[in-house]
Amino acid sequence: MSTLDNPNDYIDPSKVSAWPSASRYGLLAGLLLVVLALLVHLAGIVDYTDQGGASNWIVNILNWGVTIGAIVLAVKQHRDEELGGFISFGRGFNVGFIVSLVIAVVSVIWGYLFFAFVEPGLIGDILEASREQMMERQGMSEEQAEQAMGMMDWMFSPVAMSLMGGVFSLIAGIVFSLVVAGIMKKDHPANAA
Repeated sequence: MSTLDNPNDYIDPSKVSAWPSASRYGLLAGLLLVVLALLVHLAGIVDYTDQGGASNWIVNILNWGVTIGAIVLAVKQHRDEELGGFISFGRGFNVGFIVSLVIAVVSVIWGYLFFAFVEPGLIGDILEASREQMMERQGMSEEQAEQAMGMMDWMFSPVAMSLMGGVFSLIAGIVFSLVVAGIMKKDHPANAA
């Protein structure tokens, strides 16, 4: 914080790595999300076969809150404790991206373990619910629904499901990182032209 007291002091961001604090917050948030997912699963709060259900939205908001909180805390720590109170938009986004990337990697690993070992029959339940929804909502015959499900069969494996979850997690993290970086940026007076 001495830089805030004396703006002539300048910490060169290129000499300070964002990885230690960002990866720490990403790992902590990822592990917290795994614990929350286990608790939600054990409590039976989420209906995995009802994609638009209210309980799923509540869990998504909870997950997004943890992700945003981790990004905010990582950017704040990096800005205030490692860069002397100043951070550019790009550097803030970089920190948020690292947090999001670590969370996405943890979620891919957890997703695979969940679908392959914790609940191996869940993918079959999701497939059956999707087939029934196609027949009810789109008015497909049973043969058409089976044909459509056959085309989408590759998407319903533990690897594919966990990778898709990780990609969606990373995309959401990128959006959150852009917003957080825009809000939390504080340019050094020497950089203000």
